[in-house]
Amino acid sequence: MEINRAFKFTGQDAENYDYYMGPIIFEPYGRYLASRIDAGNVSSALEIACGTGRVTRHIRKALAPYAKLVASDLSVDMLAIAKRELNNNDIDFRVEDAQDLSFPDNTFDLVVCQFGMMFLPDKPRGFAEVYRVLKPGGKFMYFTWDDTLNIPLFKILINDMIVPNFDGEDTVRFFTPFSMYDPDQLRGFLTGAGFRDVKAENVALNSGRSTVSNLVESFFVKHRLGGEIAAKDPALLAPLAKKTEAEFARHFGEGEVQMKLSAFLTTGTK
Repeated sequence: MEINRAFKFTGQDAENYDYYMGPIIFEPYGRYLASRIDAGNVSSALEIACGTGRVTRHIRKALAPYAKLVASDLSVDMLAIAKRELNNNDIDFRVEDAQDLSFPDNTFDLVVCQFGMMFLPDKPRGFAEVYRVLKPGGKFMYFTWDDTLNIPLFKILINDMIVPNFDGEDTVRFFTPFSMYDPDQLRGFLTGAGFRDVKAENVALNSGRSTVSNLVESFFVKHRLGGEIAAKDPALLAPLAKKTEAEFARHFGEGEVQMKLSAFLTTGTK
């Protein structure tokens, strides 16, 4: 599975992903997702696209001590951070392609994926694999981001700041993480794979606290998005970072700030 280069995090990019972005956008939804797990029915769980383990930590706490948890990702570098930060903690870390899982049929009571399904080149195959490895009666829970137009942080960053610099070029890659926000489509992926009791709900949460300068560092300067700008024209990077910071300040204020985030939680039962 080839990851979109604008959102491919290896080496230092993976470290930056965890350190900068993790507390701001992934922690709030990780805590929320874990709070929705019905742990009493789970003796085995699989997390797909676990990344640096931000969500994994909360899932492990939500599950019973005896429950087996497998945390998987395609990126060796991301998994290395998860192992380091969580110190294993009764978690089985695996390098896995979500489109070709190595587990036998009917293995897990629960499969979870937070902000990962959007990156699968063959999405129906990925959803079919989730269905296959779930036990009958098992549940799948997956989060996807809303449209950038409904998330001020990303609307400013991508629509207003990044995309205009690529006029006349294909900019689809910048919107890949925000490409699955139609509730009918979200439900359709599950029903198409055979799931029942399918629901898709919008979940609006506040981000973690930050400052506008840290937002620019997190989502532009230390992010692959900034790398895309620098690759196009290195002279664009500094002035665009300054312009982005001013726009963030205008929308979010000065000092310590929080932003409104929006995503969809879709669930189904095998």
